[in-house]
Amino acid sequence: MINKIFVVVFAGLLLGQESMALEVDREVLPRITVGGRVIGTLDINDMDSVHDRENEINIRDSLLLLRFDKRLFEEGIAGGVIGFEENEDTVQFHKFYAFMWNRDYQLVLGRTLLPNTLINFPTPHDADLLRYTHVGNGSSNTEFDQLHARLLSFDWYVDRKVQRLNLWTGMRGREAGIPGHDGFDSRGVGYQYEQPAELRYVKRLRHAGVMVDAQKVTNGSRDEWMNAYIGGAEFNLNINPQANWSMAVQTILNEGIDSITAAELNDSVNAVANQARAKSTAIAAGWRYTSRPNLLTRWQASFSLGYKDYSDVSSASQWSVVPAYINRIGQGIDLLAELIHTQYDDALYNGGEDNIIQLGIAFSLDARFNDNIGERSSILNLEHGYIQ
Repeated sequence: MINKIFVVVFAGLLLGQESMALEVDREVLPRITVGGRVIGTLDINDMDSVHDRENEINIRDSLLLLRFDKRLFEEGIAGGVIGFEENEDTVQFHKFYAFMWNRDYQLVLGRTLLPNTLINFPTPHDADLLRYTHVGNGSSNTEFDQLHARLLSFDWYVDRKVQRLNLWTGMRGREAGIPGHDGFDSRGVGYQYEQPAELRYVKRLRHAGVMVDAQKVTNGSRDEWMNAYIGGAEFNLNINPQANWSMAVQTILNEGIDSITAAELNDSVNAVANQARAKSTAIAAGWRYTSRPNLLTRWQASFSLGYKDYSDVSSASQWSVVPAYINRIGQGIDLLAELIHTQYDDALYNGGEDNIIQLGIAFSLDARFNDNIGERSSILNLEHGYIQ
């Protein structure tokens, strides 16, 4: 009898130790993904909207991304992303969030890209057409706060493939000195249809969607919700993966607030925030040709247009033309050339114009370690994609 009790106790201790080991097993390493881009351009500037902008070496959008993830016990993946980005001569966390996903959904909580645009236009820097392609932040003038925010975001993949419904709420960045709401000040909903990368060149429709972006701004002594409506699509003009022509178009209708004046649109300190608060219509369109002999991308030529009208102010419109050329001289190594010409109507910067020439080079990387997990896309898809 004593021997039987001893065997039972010993077996229980052994099984208990094994279950504890499984619970805290330090040998189960996460998958580690490292992504990043170093981009440098020589910017030659002649600008009426920013009189003190000198010629410069521009390293904005240079970044490093780290992702750590593991499989869940039942189904799906969970982990975290940490991202550092150069911003105005400082380094900031532009990505810092935890996530969970499976074939049906994706949940994100933390700082990441704002869902305030639909289309990646073929410009080397994501801010080259910023005022036409993104809903602006009415509580900040900084470029960083136009693109990033602290969010709780939920994506439902309707068909587990190319269709998804997105809901989000969060907190946009707020600049000192600009009246703003301290709590949750952003929310929205959107629907998107997007082909996976392997079908990008063989399906007519690449990407399409609609969304509503709402943000709370302080107007005088009261808070006011400001809504913007976004619609866009990107499609192939031919079905030829080796010599591809494509086109993208996007429209943003911003309801704004009613009190913005011409003087505020031209304010040398708060022009960006005031223009984001103004009622406006923005249209952006882009055409690109991608040469891919043997299905290996070698070069891309593109031409983008932007037009924006501030409807509550007379003679307040602007337009831009942006030709660009990108030559891939090695895997992830690109030579860049771009011209940005912007013309303003009389109520904006006295009818002046901006001209920027950018010449540069970019290096991108995407490496995985302990890779035993499938994924929907490359880690670099978390950032602006200027070549396709």
